[in-house]
Amino acid sequence: MSGRGRGRGRGGSASRAAASPAAPPARRPALRFAVTFVIVAAALFALYAFPYAETGISERWFHAYLRGYARLAGAVLGVFDRQVTVADSVISGRYALTVVKTCDAMEANLLLIAAIVAWPLPPSRPLRQIWWRKPAAILVGVAALVAVNVARICSLYFIGVHAPSAFELVHVELWPLLLIAIALGEFVLCTIWLSRSGRNVAAAAGPA
Repeated sequence: MSGRGRGRGRGGSASRAAASPAAPPARRPALRFAVTFVIVAAALFALYAFPYAETGISERWFHAYLRGYARLAGAVLGVFDRQVTVADSVISGRYALTVVKTCDAMEANLLLIAAIVAWPLPPSRPLRQIWWRKPAAILVGVAALVAVNVARICSLYFIGVHAPSAFELVHVELWPLLLIAIALGEFVLCTIWLSRSGRNVAAAAGPA
């Protein structure tokens, strides 16, 4: 009896010893996500913040992009305030706003894009059948952030009109945090969609 007991004890120890090396691989997806996220985010921020020449093609494109942003926000503001006009990237009316490089919520956009790119797709289906899910999530997420940022610009205009003393607090402190929180919420929804779609595909396929 005691011999068998010792055998079971040795077997249990051997099982635990054999199981212990499996722990590091369980952490690999999280580590891979973190490393990929940092690399992609760093590359995107480097492209965004690089000091391009003011006369270069990239800056001309970016100025056109900011002018488009100003026109979009001005069009929305014009529904509520007919005094609003837009010239270049300047929104004028009862209060003036200039849409510059830090007003486009690009930081939140880039963080969201990097996180979605780094998130692993479910392995339940070949990559060629589900590769489109990440681009779709990025397009929807960025479009939602653009809409939120247009609402931010509109809110700052009316804060400038009615409560100019609170403009800096809302502009510099509150809205940036809110944009990051919204981007984080979008990322969580995207990961749920990506993971759930993989489970649904596996369930629909049934046993092989």
